[in-house]
Formats: sequence, structure tokens, C-alpha cells
Amino acid sequence: MTLDTPTTDPAVVLTASERRRAVAGLADGTVETIADLRVRGRADEIAAELRETHLPALEEAGYIEWDREAGTIEPGPNFEEAAEHVGDLPLPESTSSDD
Repeated sequence: MTLDTPTTDPAVVLTASERRRAVAGLADGTVETIADLRVRGRADEIAAELRETHLPALEEAGYIEWDREAGTIEPGPNFEEAAEHVGDLPLPESTSSDD
């Protein structure tokens, strides 16, 4: 399976750390806008990855609802399914020291 293949399996959709961070942030109330998902150092690169890859995958799976014009995200109809699995997934090892 590739990332281009639609899936709603949380174990597959949430493998990317950016997707886990979006779902976890929505679950704990710390994410409301795309800007809330950016980390220091690579903001432009991360924003492009979010817009082009990660947010569309989360939206297609029904985990988020994304208002592209307003730049906001909120839980989608299948959000609880994803949120239940975020804590079960291993955290990726940090390879960057942009902080």
C-alpha cells in the first residue's frame, strides 16, 4: 500500500508523525489552525507537507474537517477512531535539532 491509497485504518493513516500530531493536538485541544502544527525551523517545508500530503489524508479518512480558506481544522466524523489509537503508536525518533 502507498500513501496515495485511500485508507481509514488508523494504524496506517497515523504512521506519519505530522498526522499523529494533528489528531493528538485536536484531542487535547491545542490545535485549531494549521499554524498550531508548525514547528520552529522548517515552517515553510512543514506547511507544504501538511497542505499537500498529511491534511488531505486525514480529511479523506474522516479524521479531520479542514477549512482550507480559513486554515482551520477540527475533528471529523471518524475522529474518535483515530484519537483512540494515537497513544498506542510509537513516537518517531527525532532526527532534527531545529529547536
